[in-house]
Amino acid sequence: MRRAARPTPQTATPSDEALAARAADGDEQALVELVGRWQDAIVRLAYRLTGDRETARDVRQMTLQRLLRSIASFEGRARFSTWLHRIVVNLCRDVQRGRRDEPLLATDAALQSPAGIEERLEPCPDGAPETARSIARQVLALPAREREVVVLRHYHDLSFPAIAEILGAPETTVKSRLARGLERLRERLLDLQP
Repeated sequence: MRRAARPTPQTATPSDEALAARAADGDEQALVELVGRWQDAIVRLAYRLTGDRETARDVRQMTLQRLLRSIASFEGRARFSTWLHRIVVNLCRDVQRGRRDEPLLATDAALQSPAGIEERLEPCPDGAPETARSIARQVLALPAREREVVVLRHYHDLSFPAIAEILGAPETTVKSRLARGLERLRERLLDLQP
């Protein structure tokens, strides 16, 4: 009788939480891997919340600096992604407060993809880029709290409990902000149609 060959164990990719725990213990390679995994996602989120390439890059730098300073405080009570999203959202809020006197401009130039990021703002399923740009402009024009929820839910596909944890708000508040934001989007997009 022939013996079945044993499958060779594959090296499992460590979870973000495992890497964060190792980084908290001083493992620089784990920290480098975390940064590599998340730096593009940080820029995309910051870009979708602010609509500005330079601001998104600045938020990425601030996020990575905060990550380096506070990785030891990551206790694993929340998922690493939730913890990191919360940092990005809070930094975007801080940046927006700092420019409160400046209106948020959503120009076509601002909607181009940040350098080093291949993904543009979500294309429409039918591939109509002008429609995608119109939607992106209208998302950027939403009040900040509604924009945050719409971006986290529809562009980053996060669950209501995750969004509630990121924003530090009850799920019911998250759902009502999403409903208000989507209703505003619907009204604005209908107004834009000829």
